[in-house]
Amino acid sequence: MKRTLSFSLALGLAAGIGFAGIAQAKSVPTQFKLHAQNGSGETGTATLLQSGDNVIVRVRLSGGPADAQPAHIHPGTCDKLNPKPIYPLHNLVNGYSETTVQNVKLADLTAGTFAINVHKSTSDLGTYVACGDLKVEHGAM
Repeated sequence: MKRTLSFSLALGLAAGIGFAGIAQAKSVPTQFKLHAQNGSGETGTATLLQSGDNVIVRVRLSGGPADAQPAHIHPGTCDKLNPKPIYPLHNLVNGYSETTVQNVKLADLTAGTFAINVHKSTSDLGTYVACGDLKVEHGAM
């Protein structure tokens, strides 16, 4: 047992990976579909990636304007969305946004109790144009 642990540690150190490096490694990206709402025709994806203690959220939409579109992570689902966002995301510009959400775990965001919602514009926050539930189906292969 001691030899196996020592050998594994030596391999990790030789590869330039210490135990701290393993703990800080990024997860596999998890992607969710964003569906059009209110006849917008805007569809796309949200890709979430654990990076240390943070989650990187990348949102891509097609069919929308080049102007800024606010986006948020809300409690609830697209069918029953809590209108008060819990995590603001950077506005989409030309259909793209990337935000690092601080001190949150990917597993908590993808347990089925949150959704990403995109608004029509900074002047029309009341019109939702796209939404995607953040739920990972466990056991699905």
